[in-house]
Amino acid sequence: MNRFVFYLAIILLFTACSSTKNWQGNSTDESTQAEFKELNGTQQFTLRVPTNDTYLSYRFIATTGTLRASVQSVSGVVFNDTIKSLEEKRIHLVNQAGTTYRVTLEGKQASGAMDVRFASSNQ
Repeated sequence: MNRFVFYLAIILLFTACSSTKNWQGNSTDESTQAEFKELNGTQQFTLRVPTNDTYLSYRFIATTGTLRASVQSVSGVVFNDTIKSLEEKRIHLVNQAGTTYRVTLEGKQASGAMDVRFASSNQ
C-alpha cells in the first residue's frame, strides 16, 4: 500500500504543472497575446524577429494574484520582474532577423493580460 501511495504521489507531482481558467488568446511567430484568470504555474511562448529593423513591444497587466513575466533572447534579458499592475515598453531592434525570444509567464492565482509583439515603426 505504501508503495502505491508513493508512486501515485510521484505521478501527481510530475503532472500538476500548470492550470488556468478562462485563457483567451492567440499566438503567431511574431506575437502572443492573452487574457487569463487564475494562472497557476508557467506558460511559455517563442517569438521570432521578422526583420532587421523592428520594434519589440510588451505589455503585462496583473489584476489579482502574483504574476511574474520575462522576455529574453539568447543574448540577453529584456525584461524579468514581478508585475505590480502594469509593465509596458517598446524597444528598437536592429540586425536581429530570425532571432528567437522566449516569453514566460509564472503565476500564483494570477489574473490579467499580456501582449508581446514585433511591429514596424508605424504601429
